[in-house]
Amino acid sequence: MVRLLVSFAEVAMPSVLGLLETREGNVREVVVRLREEAERVQAALGSTQAELSRLTDARATVAEVLSRDGSAGAGPAPGAVAGSVVPERIEGTGAQVLAAEYQQILSVLADPAAAQKPAPEWNHALLSEPA
Repeated sequence: MVRLLVSFAEVAMPSVLGLLETREGNVREVVVRLREEAERVQAALGSTQAELSRLTDARATVAEVLSRDGSAGAGPAPGAVAGSVVPERIEGTGAQVLAAEYQQILSVLADPAAAQKPAPEWNHALLSEPA
């Protein structure tokens, strides 16, 4: 009878060990996939944090430059050219801080009849109706 139990234990043990090895292999594969995914997320996080830092620094620099510029009413802001970013609205400033093209747009919005008046500096191709 004792021999029968030993034989049963010998037969049962390898199958349990085999099941554990199979399970361990599956879990190892999951660990490898999760580590790869974590590396991708860490890389994306790093580049996104760097971009956020650059944007924050740029915004702070622009705000600093604009706050030092006390001549907001004296004319267009330095670097106010077509395609430039519209400066943040500051109380007491007007359209004169905008690039000339933006000032023209505002004048048309303020007086729609102004759009009918030809202005040599305007691009008439943009103002004409599509054919």
